[in-house]
Amino acid sequence: MNEPLCKAVDLLFLRFELTDLDAQKEYFEHFGLQLLDESADTIWYRGTGIAPFCYCATRGEQNRFVSAGYYVDSRDQLEAVASAFDTSIFSSKEPGGGEKVVVTDPDGIGVELFFGITFATPDRQPPPSLNSGVEKTRINKLQRIGKDAGEWKLEDGEWRYKLTSRVMRIGHYAINVSDAEESINWYAQTLGFLISDNLVMPDGRRTGAFMRVNQGDKPVDHHSINIVGPRKGREGYEGTFGHGGFELSGSVDDLMAGHFRMKTHGKYIHEWGIGRHLLGSQIYDYWRDPAGFTLEHWIDGDLVDASRPPADVPARNFALGQYGPLPPSTFNLSIPNDQVKPWREKHVPVVEMLKAFEDES
Repeated sequence: MNEPLCKAVDLLFLRFELTDLDAQKEYFEHFGLQLLDESADTIWYRGTGIAPFCYCATRGEQNRFVSAGYYVDSRDQLEAVASAFDTSIFSSKEPGGGEKVVVTDPDGIGVELFFGITFATPDRQPPPSLNSGVEKTRINKLQRIGKDAGEWKLEDGEWRYKLTSRVMRIGHYAINVSDAEESINWYAQTLGFLISDNLVMPDGRRTGAFMRVNQGDKPVDHHSINIVGPRKGREGYEGTFGHGGFELSGSVDDLMAGHFRMKTHGKYIHEWGIGRHLLGSQIYDYWRDPAGFTLEHWIDGDLVDASRPPADVPARNFALGQYGPLPPSTFNLSIPNDQVKPWREKHVPVVEMLKAFEDES
């Protein structure tokens, strides 16, 4: 394989176009992101980590996923990408500044590459000490998160939980593509991504992959992107965006607190969870935002370095976790919220379709 144009260091943010920014702002009050800045037509949100911002949305005429932002560690890499795609390097006016190049992948998804950004100061809090069955280190220290039972408030006759998750960063996202092979090769050649796991169908065909940044012997997330294809027209709901995965600052308590904040508020659609993935190992919890995009809380993912070779795994490992509920038929699809229930009633879950392959094996 030829040397890639650049080697992305890490994922910075996801960018969307939304028709209703106020609804998204209310959603993030519950989801656990911090409003960083806003203008008449744009909102920027950050987490507790180093990224200047990890989510941006601009008011538009439709709801759509626009792009993902990454950073590189040399200007030479920006120049290489700009030259290969016959585009320009320009200064960013957004939080963090720096210079950037914007290109598009084979499905028209934007990829923004940054150099020279000013990182944020992370908000660090000590992680909780967890006692296991065989190792107990928390002695004379009661484990209480938030304000004890004071996190529960009675509103309109209903108990609502008030403590949110603390989102640290955007760790990965999933896209539904037209041609898995083309997209996998594009991200490898353009951003230097390595394959962690190939998703292989029973007939041996590769239908997608989990890919990670290449930082040599430095451990990185199991995946920064999950590519699934081919993307086929499904009654108009064939958008490229599958989901975005936001890593939390704390432990399982952080994830569970966010779950009950979202659940007891009663306004948003729970998509999938709580469970633990097979590929990446994260404990996960997925919720749909007001525009119908799926955003994930996750903790405790795998870290690997460049020495780990790609693995070929059954495609069903994408849908079946180590434990947890089975995913609905809407998982990884961007669908207007008023169509989620009808879609689930009409279409069998992915795991039902997998039964046919189990019978053949």
